Amino acid sequence: MSESIELKFREELFSRYEKCSKYLIPKDAYFQMIENIHRASERKITKSHYEYYLMSKYEVLQCGDVEKIIKKRQTLDETPVYYVSIEDTFDIVKRAHVATGHCGRDRMTKELQVKYDNIQRDTIELFKLLCLECQKKRKRPMTKGVVVKPIPSTEFSSRGQVDLIDMQSMSCTVEPSN
Repeated sequence: MSESIELKFREELFSRYEKCSKYLIPKDAYFQMIENIHRASERKITKSHYEYYLMSKYEVLQCGDVEKIIKKRQTLDETPVYYVSIEDTFDIVKRAHVATGHCGRDRMTKELQVKYDNIQRDTIELFKLLCLECQKKRKRPMTKGVVVKPIPSTEFSSRGQVDLIDMQSMSCTVEPSN
């Protein structure tokens, strides 16, 4: 079940990437970007505008055998803020979503902004739409036509009113007792 949600999530992110590739990075472009950053840092003279852009905005952080793109830090004491590929986004957002207790978009955004830079609000909203637990907790639509009108009276206790509950909106079956 989780694989189908993950597949839908990634397909939607890739379709969004085709429309606007500003924040979303596929895995192959992510690795290409790492190579370009390495190449730009090795070159001492004549860099292109793109290489200057990469050097001013990104760094490559070596984590064991894995290289990751992080936001350029002013000092080495700053905590790194990572950039994530589309393929890794689902796992990261899922981890943050479960850590916040299936909370709302704003709380997840706060949680993710501390460590990741390119996970946007619409990505979080997409995940929440696909989360089965959040769909169960979502508010049910109100039934229309159930209106209580007050009955005006001139004397105390001269009239009475009974509210009837419309049980059609609730889906539970009751077996008759014998």
